[in-house]
Amino acid sequence: MSRLIMTFLSILCLQVSFGQSDEKYKEGEGFNSVFQEMESGEFSGTTNGVIFVEIENRNEVILDFQGSFGILKIEKDPDKVYDVSIKSYYGKTTSGKTEIKYETYAWANEIGIKLNEQWFELTAIDGACDMVINGINYFYKKESKTEFLVIQIDKVLTLSNWQYLIQTEHTMNPDNVEELKDKEKEIKILPNSTLVFAINRK
Repeated sequence: MSRLIMTFLSILCLQVSFGQSDEKYKEGEGFNSVFQEMESGEFSGTTNGVIFVEIENRNEVILDFQGSFGILKIEKDPDKVYDVSIKSYYGKTTSGKTEIKYETYAWANEIGIKLNEQWFELTAIDGACDMVINGINYFYKKESKTEFLVIQIDKVLTLSNWQYLIQTEHTMNPDNVEELKDKEKEIKILPNSTLVFAINRK
């Protein structure tokens, strides 16, 4: 009997373990940025790093950032529901053809890539805004004139263009949601991708 109970508990633990590894979100530690309490503003900077992206048919593209365009836009939340503002980091590849964004609000974050004029996104900024994307590790380093936000990807992240389609092509009369489903696409950010936003503090 005890062996049966132990077997059952082992199976249960394995199921919980595997279930957690597939979760998209996890509890975060907040964002220890010097800009965290600011309500608004715009700060220039640069973007460095490399992002490995899997697109259709498992083709892989490399997005490289070598001191290219970077900016932090802080937009006030007039209602101050969970935070005083949303912080949006934008960067462009060295060629300038592809754009990336990373956003934080309260205890949640979002990442997006603009490919072929469409935004592909994965967000935890929803509901209580108390979770972060599982697979993104982040930390801040400060100097007298610059703050560095380092973003490291340690698992596959699946981004969808669904929100972009809803925002740009959705109509209510007639409701075309079913038609839009055929246009939904996904891309994947692969592990070992690393991005560094160097933002001027003044």
